[in-house]
Amino acid sequence: MKTTIHRPGFVAVAASLLLSMLLGQGCATQSAGSDSNSLHAQRLNKLNTGADSKPNLPQSLASEPADLAHFHYPDSIAEMTFSGEISSAQARTLRYQHPETQESLYVILSTLPAGWQEMDLNRSVASFYSEIRQRRVQRALSNPANALTIVSENLVDLEGAPSAQVQMRWVEPGKPVQSQALLITREENVFIRINNASYKQNTRWLLQQTKRALAEFRAAQPNPKSDEG
Repeated sequence: MKTTIHRPGFVAVAASLLLSMLLGQGCATQSAGSDSNSLHAQRLNKLNTGADSKPNLPQSLASEPADLAHFHYPDSIAEMTFSGEISSAQARTLRYQHPETQESLYVILSTLPAGWQEMDLNRSVASFYSEIRQRRVQRALSNPANALTIVSENLVDLEGAPSAQVQMRWVEPGKPVQSQALLITREENVFIRINNASYKQNTRWLLQQTKRALAEFRAAQPNPKSDEG
């Protein structure tokens, strides 16, 4: 699967977008009328205009953001050294850098949007990747000299959880072709996103590095059962 984006008004797509494929994999067909959450026409409550009637006001979805502070970061990951963190209530970005090549790898933890907590795991990962993908496409289209090639994008099971795995190439003015990789997975109510880039390594090597980084990051987290004692 390969998609190349060069300039505004010109997008050459060699395969269908990932999202339609991923959502097709992640959503099982259900019989009509058997699921109260299915997208079928529903009868609205009768409008009561009496003086004592309670107004039918929209209500926001309940949201309980996950606590990102309990995640521990290892001092090194995939032979790269921790070099800093940017954090907020909704996200934590952990930066790792190779001491010799100066190449970087980012581990980004982010809370789920309101209402996504009950969403199917496959669908939530696919939807989150769709947003990330669109941002990269918009960046490519922002300058006629930019070029983004999506070499492959897949939704696969990784250690018992769905993960979006993507290989890309990026070109911007005055710089050589840069290989990039992206891995997105979900752990409870947290998205874990790992991305890296290199002017020397190929995209397949970078994707393997993201998988290794995810495994080492998870291994560095405390065991809840051991903490109970």
